[in-house]
Amino acid sequence: MVDVTTLLFASSTARAGFILIFLIASFKSEARVAFGYWTVSIISSAAALLLIYSDSSYPYFAAGRGTVIYAIVGLSLSSIWAGGRTFFGLGVDKVRFAIMGLFPGLVYGGVHLFGMKPIAAVLLTIATLSFLMAVAARPFLARNRRRYLPSQLLVGTALVAYSVALALSVVLIIVRVRAFGAITQPSMTEIALSLFIDQLMGVLTYVGLIAMSLEDAQVRLKAIALMDPLTGLANRRGVQSRTAALIMACRCAKRPVAVLIVDLDHFKSINDRYGHVSGDMVLKEFADRLSSHCRREQDVTGRWGGEEFLAVLRDTTLEQAIDIAEQLCRRVSETQFDIGGQAIVVTVSIGVAAIDDHISALEHAVKKADEALYDAKRNGRNRVCSAIPQPLLAIAS
Repeated sequence: MVDVTTLLFASSTARAGFILIFLIASFKSEARVAFGYWTVSIISSAAALLLIYSDSSYPYFAAGRGTVIYAIVGLSLSSIWAGGRTFFGLGVDKVRFAIMGLFPGLVYGGVHLFGMKPIAAVLLTIATLSFLMAVAARPFLARNRRRYLPSQLLVGTALVAYSVALALSVVLIIVRVRAFGAITQPSMTEIALSLFIDQLMGVLTYVGLIAMSLEDAQVRLKAIALMDPLTGLANRRGVQSRTAALIMACRCAKRPVAVLIVDLDHFKSINDRYGHVSGDMVLKEFADRLSSHCRREQDVTGRWGGEEFLAVLRDTTLEQAIDIAEQLCRRVSETQFDIGGQAIVVTVSIGVAAIDDHISALEHAVKKADEALYDAKRNGRNRVCSAIPQPLLAIAS
C-alpha cells in the first residue's frame, strides 16, 4: 500500500507542476487575471497541504496554528471562486472574496476562543469548508449566456464531489465520537485516503481549468475566423454559419425570413476623394448604423464583401423587410457621416428578397436580392428594390 509520505510527495509535486503552468498562463493567457487567482489558489493549497500533514496533531491543531492553516485553505477556495467569476466576466466582490478566505480560520479560532471542545472546532471548520467548496463550484456549473464551455463541468463536478466528501467526513467523525466516546487520532489509512481524495480532486480541478483555457482559446479563434476585422460584423462565412440553423428552424416553424443586401453607392469615388483610411471609417460607421437598425437579437448582420453588407431578418415578411430597408436607406442619406471632421454624404442601394416556399436557401435569397440590388442601381441608386418570388424549379433551371 502507498504510504502517506509517498502520497504527500506526489501531491506536492503535481501542484508544483500546475503552479508553473498557471504562472506562465497568468502572463500569456487571455484570461491572465483568472489564472492569477488560480495560481494563488494552487500555492495556497500546496502550503496548507504541507502544514496540515506535517503536524502530528492533525486534525486537532492548536488554536493559532489551526487558524492560520484554515485561513490558507479558505484563501485557496476563494481564489478558485474569484478566478471562475473573472473568467466568465461576472466580476468579483472584494469584500466577499476576503470573507470567504478568512472565514474557515476564524471559525476554527473562534470555537477555541469560546472554550469549546477541539472536536467541535474540527466539525464546524470542515462543514464550513464543505459549504465554501460548493460556493466555489457555482461559477463553473452555471450556464453563462456569454460563454459556456463543456470542460467547466469537470471543474464544477470535482469541486462539488470534494464538498460532498468533506460533508461525509463530518458525519464519519460524529459516528466515531459516538462509537468510541472519545476523540481519537485518524489512522494512517484514513490519512492516506484523505490525501488521495485531495490529490484526485485537485488534479481534476486544475486539469479542468487548463482545458477550459484551451477550449476558450478555440472558441475565440473560431469567432475571429467568422468576423470581419474592420467592422466587427460577421464575415461571409460567419453569416452563413449563423443563418444555417436559423433558416432551418424558421422553415420548420413556417416562419418568414427576409434578406437585405446593401451596397454603398459610389464607394470607389469616396476612396479616391477622401483616401482609403476615410473609406474604411465610412465602412465602420455604416456597419454601426446597420447593426443599430437591425438590432433585434435574432437578426444577423454581416459584411458580405467589399462595400456590400447583408442582413438576415427572422420573422420578417417581404413587405416588412422592404419597409425596414426603406427606413435604413432614408436614414443613411439624411444623416451625413462625420469622418475625421469631414461631413461625407453617403447613400445606399438595397435589394430585398424573402426566404419562403419559393426561395428555400440563403444562397437563393442572396442571388435574388443581388438581382434586385442591381435593379436599384440601374434605376438611379439610393433606393430599394425587391425580388419577385419565383417557383423553386425556375431558380434551379
